[in-house]
Amino acid sequence: MASGKKDACYHKVKGRYKDSWPSAYASGALVKCRRVGAANWGEGGKKGKKRQKKSSGGPVTIRGQGVVMSNRLR
Repeated sequence: MASGKKDACYHKVKGRYKDSWPSAYASGALVKCRRVGAANWGEGGKKGKKRQKKSSGGPVTIRGQGVVMSNRLR
């Protein structure tokens, strides 16, 4: 990178780490951004993922071939 010019990753990372800009965290984030590109770095984890509903953990009855079994061990 030429000295004096700041790329898109620099601006994205500096905006996110404005409270702790000259730090190891910000430096690592800048390296990661430059590896994948500014368009692909950032908010990738927030879109497209749906949270799975946790089960209540109650007993479940499984029926198969006339036998009723509970999934909990006794």
